[in-house]
Amino acid sequence: MLIPSFREVQPRLVHYFRENGAMGLVLVDLSPLARIERSFGANAYQTLRSQVDPVLAEAKNHVREDDILTRDEREPDRYLFFLTGKRKTKNPFAAVDLQRLCDRVEGFVTPRVARLTVPYLRERPSVDVGHSFVLWSPLENEERQLLRLIEDAHATAELRRRLRDRDQKDAVVEIIFNRSLWTAFQPIVQMETRDALGYEGLARGPRGSAYEYPYALFGTAARFDLVDELERACRRQVFVDWEQFGAPARLFVNTVPATVRDVSFLGRGVLDYLGPRLSPSMVTLEITEGQVIENLNLYREAMHAFLDLGFTFAIDDVGAGYSGLETIANLGASYLKIDMGLVRNIHEKKVSQQVVKAILDMGAAVGAAVIGEGIETQEEADTLRDLGLRYAQGYFFGRPIDPLARRPPVSVSKG
Repeated sequence: MLIPSFREVQPRLVHYFRENGAMGLVLVDLSPLARIERSFGANAYQTLRSQVDPVLAEAKNHVREDDILTRDEREPDRYLFFLTGKRKTKNPFAAVDLQRLCDRVEGFVTPRVARLTVPYLRERPSVDVGHSFVLWSPLENEERQLLRLIEDAHATAELRRRLRDRDQKDAVVEIIFNRSLWTAFQPIVQMETRDALGYEGLARGPRGSAYEYPYALFGTAARFDLVDELERACRRQVFVDWEQFGAPARLFVNTVPATVRDVSFLGRGVLDYLGPRLSPSMVTLEITEGQVIENLNLYREAMHAFLDLGFTFAIDDVGAGYSGLETIANLGASYLKIDMGLVRNIHEKKVSQQVVKAILDMGAAVGAAVIGEGIETQEEADTLRDLGLRYAQGYFFGRPIDPLARRPPVSVSKG
């Protein structure tokens, strides 16, 4: 669908403006989509734009079908809804109605654009919506007045975004301070028997909220430099929930560089996290491959301290694009977890199969068990088993379990 530019409909807008003595506008700013052009090229961007335009047209029909939808040619990712349709009520004009209209447009457009950007962006893109209203003046050029209307609406969109950011930051701070967190536990199993080697603790925000899942929770925390505080709260919660979960198995706990800098988690202070019934020998701390390479000296020193207390280590996301596999292997990790990017559709990818073989050989050489992550299909499981993989994690073998919902459904491996 071809959406006309502001210049193309300007004569109609000027006529309406004069006739009615005022003009309202709702502006939708999708400028974050420009990142897709910079990262994936003009063809990907144009393809996305061809999908976004019908969403905006649908929004016009859904919200106020008689209005004029245009694109601001000065900023091609800005869409303009000029409110030229007849009002369906005889109530006096109220500015709050424009605010509510922005909310409706934002609520309609945001999830639909987010679905379209899934192949390109990990986080939901920001959709900024603003409004403005201008009274016609016979003393000033109509074009100048309409351009000011657009800029005022853009300023309102930025204000709404700042207020939304404030609210999101406040929400994450509340979650951390109130410890409104819980942990799901996903089984790691022996492929042949499906007995549980252990469970990985996966942090979750408040149940049923917009922050329940990690991308939203940690993505928002990262925007406001709250990841260290959130990680510390999640780390405490995983041990609390593990006590309730009650599985007599190994617990795998994700860590970040802040973990090994946290004085409360260093030395024997870490034992306060575990409580009296959980032995360090049953806890495996996971570190991603990228974090190890980027913080090698930090982790090398910290790992020795934790190993002395009886903890074991797992290197997560092995093969995710870094070249330091030999360095990682020599750190003394007990487990190597293959990055799910290598696992995905591995039955169709010969190169991925060769990389997995190399990781399996490396694990055997240094005495580390190798675990395949993110296994979702029978074909992936069969291929990995044929390559020699013994341990697996993923939806195909078991989804994350809510400790309040039910007990662990699989038996426990002695391996």
